[in-house]
Amino acid sequence: MVGRFTRGLRVVDDSVDVFRDNPRLAILPLLSLLSIGGAFAIVLGTALRYGAVSSVLTSDLLQYAAIFVAIAVSSSVGTFFNAAVVHCAFQYFDGKETSVRGGLAAAWQVRRKIALWSVTAATLGTVLYIIDENFGALGSLARVLFDLAWGLLTFFVIPVLVLEDTKGLRPLLQESGTAFRETWGESITASLGISFVFFPVGVIGLSVLGWAYLFASGVPALLIGSAGFIVLVAAMVAAQVLGMVARTALYRYAVADEKVGPCAGRNPETIFPSD
Repeated sequence: MVGRFTRGLRVVDDSVDVFRDNPRLAILPLLSLLSIGGAFAIVLGTALRYGAVSSVLTSDLLQYAAIFVAIAVSSSVGTFFNAAVVHCAFQYFDGKETSVRGGLAAAWQVRRKIALWSVTAATLGTVLYIIDENFGALGSLARVLFDLAWGLLTFFVIPVLVLEDTKGLRPLLQESGTAFRETWGESITASLGISFVFFPVGVIGLSVLGWAYLFASGVPALLIGSAGFIVLVAAMVAAQVLGMVARTALYRYAVADEKVGPCAGRNPETIFPSD
């Protein structure tokens, strides 16, 4: 297990180098967080203004609709900005100039595929929520197992959305699933490595923010809370960028046997054994 984390950390280290050369990539996940947060703030404010919260809480149908909308919005916005990061990483690996504007333009070109993907994710998420709510422990187990399988199957969905000319949901899933099957050991250890680095940092930031809210007051609370919030957001942003950089490099290796970015100069099959 320690060896796997060590190998995953090597991918993190090399992905950091890519991030260091392209620090403006941090703008993309920041925009994602701001867009999602702003959208939910507007919806919540509107619901509170017109007294719709109690109706949602007491109506199963409205709850399901709210869950569908929430997943659709967060999925579409998050996928859009992650697609921009993938495009920039792809350009960088090919020695081309990268820019936030170019990444956003590339994501906009595949907006219809992103919309299809987001509706699919929202539909499945809502169905799984209904199963979890209505079938007790068995439903919860089914949801956990399906979430795990779905996460692995769709690990490379965003690179496929950006880099491949796929039409329809089935080819999208097939491309993603095939790429993951070719690199499942590398993909899992790289993801664990990124989580191993940034999850504790995020927990520290959240803990500091919570402490400031519960136990401090006045200017010290504002300063300490702001510091915790900055650490939390920085961890989320860095993890998102590095995750997309690593996935793009691994996808290139899976479909074209090209060793770029975190895979350059090494053999993933020996560095990340999948047995």
